[in-house]
Amino acid sequence: MMEAFFGFKKTPFSDNPDAKQLFASQAWTQVKARLQFLVEHHGTGLLTGEVGSGKSTAARTFTAGLNPNLYKILYLHWSSGSTLDLLRQLALQLDVEPAHYRGDLVRQISEAIVGLNQSKKQHPILICDEAQLLRHPTLEQLPLLLNFDMDSSHYLTLLLVGQPLLRRTLSLQMHEPLRQRIAVQYHLEGLSREELDAYLAHQLKAAGITQPLFDDTARQALYQATKGILRKVNKLALTALRLAASRKAPAVEESILLDATSEALL
Repeated sequence: MMEAFFGFKKTPFSDNPDAKQLFASQAWTQVKARLQFLVEHHGTGLLTGEVGSGKSTAARTFTAGLNPNLYKILYLHWSSGSTLDLLRQLALQLDVEPAHYRGDLVRQISEAIVGLNQSKKQHPILICDEAQLLRHPTLEQLPLLLNFDMDSSHYLTLLLVGQPLLRRTLSLQMHEPLRQRIAVQYHLEGLSREELDAYLAHQLKAAGITQPLFDDTARQALYQATKGILRKVNKLALTALRLAASRKAPAVEESILLDATSEALL
């Protein structure tokens, strides 16, 4: 109904944006520059942000643009578990049947990573998403994966992605070996007030609409409710458009936006 009412060619404000139509915010520009440096120098990086700020989207979008002949992406979306669980997941990502014992697992992973670099000329990039959920022993294992050879080669690039809690965890003394290895880091904020207006226009244009569908008061109310956090912006904007269509309103006004806020944001 909403799509037909406004004439959308596709539904705007998706949580899974087309990489070719990603909004080039100042934060995304900063993240992309740091990730590019990280990949070129084969180091360790840290990307944090509030829930819904676009951390995972940024990491996935950037790595999707890398040459698959040169890089192998190892993506672990962590929920919880032991060090052994992480090593087993990593072994499977490396197309290795996991050994039963931890020492054998580490050897398998090390050999597979070296083999990728030396035989296939393919550099592995390990992304640990939701890394704030990693247990302390698991975080302590990560530097060992980066330091399994006696030479000075960097066979593995590591990117930790997580909520602000991850930074506080890494500040603990026990994680000094991992913290010292972090070459680039960035904390992803929400869109600025000015960027929000541009983002709304960008999303509507991608859906086939050039005229503004949010008036000034609605845009201000949207920013106040979301602080520019992308997931909240998308959810609230989509709810507001749905309500406007159900009321036959040609645009979203403040009253509609406020009604949408009570429905979309708990």
